[in-house]
Amino acid sequence: MLIEALSAMSNEYRMMILDALKEGNKRPQDMEKITGLTRGGLERHLKLLIDVALVEKETYVEKGRAKVIFFLSDDSKEFIDKVELLYTDFYKKVAQRRSPEDYKREKIKILSMQIDKVNESLEEIEKLKDGEDISEKDYLDLKIQYVNDLIRYQKELSSL
Repeated sequence: MLIEALSAMSNEYRMMILDALKEGNKRPQDMEKITGLTRGGLERHLKLLIDVALVEKETYVEKGRAKVIFFLSDDSKEFIDKVELLYTDFYKKVAQRRSPEDYKREKIKILSMQIDKVNESLEEIEKLKDGEDISEKDYLDLKIQYVNDLIRYQKELSSL
């Protein structure tokens, strides 16, 4: 379960969701604004976070309509805070040992890997679309998200 939780935290959007929930309960539309994700993309990330017990969901009825809020349990907050503290301490120690050139090479390597993963994801959703295993809306939502990620990573890479 630890590996799954850490893996779930390794995504920029999921970390944005967790950071937002550290401030308090949020509705889906609040998190859409914060993250810039579509509802489909947001739901995919939230499901993963719920599956690893980092996020909890509560459904209630208000004015005759079903409403949903998402939140972090006290245990989740404590776990996330500890992971962030451990990472910060680790990063400070590692950063002191590296030269700027080492850091730049590592950053280029990481960005290249992220670009490769996004390209793989784009190929995968194309296969899902061709096999009609995904709706047109979900396909477009995912493609937009992945293309935006790709553009962001390529801009960052070109700035190095």
